[in-house]
Amino acid sequence: MDRSSALQTEAVTTIGTYIREVILENFMSHEYSRIKLKRGVNIITGPNGSGKSSILLGIAVALGQTYTERAEKLSDLIQRGKDVARVTVIFDNSPVNNKRPVKSVESDSIAITRYIKKSGEYWHYVNNRFRTKAEVDQLLKNIGINPNNMLIIMHQNMIENFASRNNIEKLQMVEDAVGISLLRERIIEAEARLRILMSEANNINKVLAEAQASVEYWRSELEKFVRLRTLESKRKDLEKEYVWSLVKRIEDEIERKMKMKEKLLREEEQIESEIKVLSQQIINKKEIIKESIENQLPVTDILRLIDDILEMASNKGAAQLRKKQIEKELEEISKDISRLNIELDQNTKQALEKGERIVSSRDPHEILEDIRLTTLQIASIGNVSSEAENMYLIADAKFSEIRARAEEIYENVKRSIEEVNKRKEIWKNKLREIISKVEPTFQEILASIGANGMIMLKDLEDLSTASIELHVGFRGSEPTILDSHTHSGGERVVATLAFLLALQSHMKSSFRAVDEFDVHLDPLNREMMMKILIATANRYPETQYLLITPSRVQVSQDMNIIIVQNISGRSFVIHEDAEQ
Repeated sequence: MDRSSALQTEAVTTIGTYIREVILENFMSHEYSRIKLKRGVNIITGPNGSGKSSILLGIAVALGQTYTERAEKLSDLIQRGKDVARVTVIFDNSPVNNKRPVKSVESDSIAITRYIKKSGEYWHYVNNRFRTKAEVDQLLKNIGINPNNMLIIMHQNMIENFASRNNIEKLQMVEDAVGISLLRERIIEAEARLRILMSEANNINKVLAEAQASVEYWRSELEKFVRLRTLESKRKDLEKEYVWSLVKRIEDEIERKMKMKEKLLREEEQIESEIKVLSQQIINKKEIIKESIENQLPVTDILRLIDDILEMASNKGAAQLRKKQIEKELEEISKDISRLNIELDQNTKQALEKGERIVSSRDPHEILEDIRLTTLQIASIGNVSSEAENMYLIADAKFSEIRARAEEIYENVKRSIEEVNKRKEIWKNKLREIISKVEPTFQEILASIGANGMIMLKDLEDLSTASIELHVGFRGSEPTILDSHTHSGGERVVATLAFLLALQSHMKSSFRAVDEFDVHLDPLNREMMMKILIATANRYPETQYLLITPSRVQVSQDMNIIIVQNISGRSFVIHEDAEQ
């Protein structure tokens, strides 16, 4: 594995890592200083202006801090007359239980060096190999040291600075110090994913609405298309019914004419028979008259016979006249039938073009009215795309596809919300757990100096406004929120230190540093807080403490005392037993 990637990803064990040595070259008042440190309590002391604070500043700069209150830019920290400064922090990497704190580094030490040039350039080396700042930051994150967290490295005035920070920032510093900032990061990542998914959901909703509108449009067009086709089919059937109804009407007319013809023919036959009978009767009557004259029958009888003949002749004449009339009518009917047969042939041919014969009892005029009404209904539909069915199927398929995608996104949003809520619960529970353990210690430390207090977590439902409030009261007063308006500088220092010390057992970093915390304290509180600080440090022997103070300190056997002196503007470092 490449060492750079190993430095970025490898977790580091808590026990075993500490700062073994700090080397300052051309850094502020230090031309060349080597400061040896150890686990436990390291106290840097010396008069004001000797260069004590420069040691802690050098550590912070070496570990990547880019802003300091001592200088507007890093190049201002280079010793006057020099072009480049070098600060090095050497971590112990000796095996602990046969395991090195950083397994990818096979040496017993890890030297993080930062070069600073007057030109403003700066860069890092780790064990004499160039590393990017991101790689160094990741290594330090794994170790648990954030040089920018004032709960881990408190430079001069940072206690005041911490007290003046808003409570949202304070909570974030606490999370970073106790090693649970990753929980916040995971929430932020989950919320970022949720925002992306919500954005996708909003976008897919718009696309889905457009797709649905397209489906509705083409469904409407398809319904119009289907209705149009239904009406056109109906009109076609009506037109077929109409032409066949015309055929039927002609056929009915022919049939009626044929019946009239048959009736007239029967009547003509009957009249011819009557004429024949009358003619014979007249002949017979004439014979009878002739015989009557010969036999000299009475005139009256003869006259009666003549009257009978006249009547018969009259009837015969009438019959003959009717016969002629019938013949004329038959001629007209025959002509009509011929004409109708021609019309029938023509209409039948036209009807066959419309389709097979259908039986209809309706009058053609009624059918024609239906055709006109259907034509009006077709016209009212207007223009309809012939592709309506295909377009509807395409739109519906697209809508189904988008809806499936939307349902997938909705499910992802639901899971993402559950994930955010779950991670928030883990974060909140962990914070509450830590504060529930820190608060009694905080109150105990305050009680030892005659004060009281409490720690409150606020607005944990909203990550952006979640905060921590330190409430303290001195000399029997009720606890109030720690701020510069209510509490003196000394009270803020005591409360902040009490909180910092109460956090010790929960802090991930194996290194803590406090610079001149006692500046604003009266002698009694200074002595008490120093005792509490040292007692706390001794309680965690695997943790490294660096305390910087100009005050006299009661030395114990386990302390590493470093004295800093300034001679003619140059700082010198002296350890307890030997001059360095």
